[in-house]
Amino acid sequence: RIALHRRSYKKHGYTTDREHLPENHRHMRERLAWNPDYYLSKAETYGPATREYFQRVMDSKLIIDQSYQACRGLMRLATGYPERIEGACKRALKGQRFNYTAIKNILDNNMDLLEKKEAPKQYTIPLHDNIRGAGEYK
Repeated sequence: RIALHRRSYKKHGYTTDREHLPENHRHMRERLAWNPDYYLSKAETYGPATREYFQRVMDSKLIIDQSYQACRGLMRLATGYPERIEGACKRALKGQRFNYTAIKNILDNNMDLLEKKEAPKQYTIPLHDNIRGAGEYK
């Protein structure tokens, strides 16, 4: 017998003991820097919305290890679009889904640039004697 584990009755539970991983798996885990602090600190260099989006991606999975692949993809997008990733994350935070595809679609369709455009000016009618107010319509 190599190892003995207690049975987990937790539905969809995650029971991997990192000490029992093979040496090459542990090495890959360390080399790829799969931990939440690494990804959050990298995301924070792009801005607060990017960090918040990464946090939401991690929170969206039952097991945090399942979110690291999406985080790697988001980091790839961030290095490809460093000036636009913050705007894309800001827009994506208004939605309900937090994953790689949402940010990729925003960047591909230039939807992050729509928010940077100025809103049209609001025109108001100037006050003068010829305009009736609300009191005239009682």
